[in-house]
Amino acid sequence: MRSGIRFAVNYSTKLAELVKVGKLDFDLFKCPEWDGLLKAATALKPVYLHLDITVGRDEVQKLDFEKLRKLLTETHTPHVNCHMTATPELKVGNKADRNKLLKQWIKEIEVLKQEFAGYPVISENLPFEPLIPEYQLASDPKLISEAIIETDTGLLLDISHARITADTLGIDYQDYIENLPLDRLHEVHITGVRRYHGFLEDHFEMQPEDWPSAEWAADQIRLGAWREPEIVAFEYGGVGEWFSWRTDSWALEEQVPRLFKMFGWEK
Repeated sequence: MRSGIRFAVNYSTKLAELVKVGKLDFDLFKCPEWDGLLKAATALKPVYLHLDITVGRDEVQKLDFEKLRKLLTETHTPHVNCHMTATPELKVGNKADRNKLLKQWIKEIEVLKQEFAGYPVISENLPFEPLIPEYQLASDPKLISEAIIETDTGLLLDISHARITADTLGIDYQDYIENLPLDRLHEVHITGVRRYHGFLEDHFEMQPEDWPSAEWAADQIRLGAWREPEIVAFEYGGVGEWFSWRTDSWALEEQVPRLFKMFGWEK
């Protein structure tokens, strides 16, 4: 029997073509809440939603909760995700700013819990890099842990984001990740990373140096050091200007089966 993890891949037209001709097998398409895209994806395979929700900027109240609840129900998405961010005026090392962000996160996550009653709420770590300095405070693993534990919610671990943050700070990515609440893990994201315009960026195909981080994560889950997540997603490929130029069929054909097998071990 396979592990209980469902393996997902970002929906893209190139991936859809490979599914249509029977060249790839996996569990789910990972999709944004775009109506046209969802219609195309669900015609081929089950999907789940990755929502464009952020906490930390006091924007949660602007969400169309009724529409999102309807989409979550229609797609059988198992949880509601959000991204933990901050505002530029908050400074690292300032205790008052740190407490202000923590309180803001807690306030907004509690709104999500109320509006999406019955769904686990999970929070994702974002990547700190020099171009986005406000993410330094928002990516603090201990601050993330405090918010998740205080609100009794879950973790969405983006391994590539953790690697970028660790690279920027000059620390080991495994040490960074081990400071997150891995006993509350619900979802894992994996991509390749590479230098792009001088900075480490994600959402690329896997390079040889990317595989050890994925294998390490799979080992931690299999050995019980981390909670077994409901979903592991390969965030490679996509639609639109941001993703389409770095979506290649050859990478999907080679790398999706390897990752699917890596996180679908026999019990």
